[in-house]
Amino acid sequence: MKKLIFASLLTAAALVAQKTETSTTDSTTVKKTETSDHGRKSKTDTTTVNSAADSEGNVTRDTTTSTTKVKKHHGKVKATTTTDSTSSTEHPK
Repeated sequence: MKKLIFASLLTAAALVAQKTETSTTDSTTVKKTETSDHGRKSKTDTTTVNSAADSEGNVTRDTTTSTTKVKKHHGKVKATTTTDSTSSTEHPK
């Protein structure tokens, strides 16, 4: 009987000692397309921002920017894509 009570107290102490952690995430994408020269040229800009915050207040952001340019000339298509990625982490004071 004493062992059962002791085990119950250890279990209760372990449950109380656990720390609850939460996190939140968010993702935003913005896409802009421009067409000119009667559809022969087009440009697409895409920006994606992913962010996450934990229960301690740490915030992490990842930003990806992509630009695609397309030109059509005499039936040939030339496409150029440029991608830039940044990442940052902010800690509470």
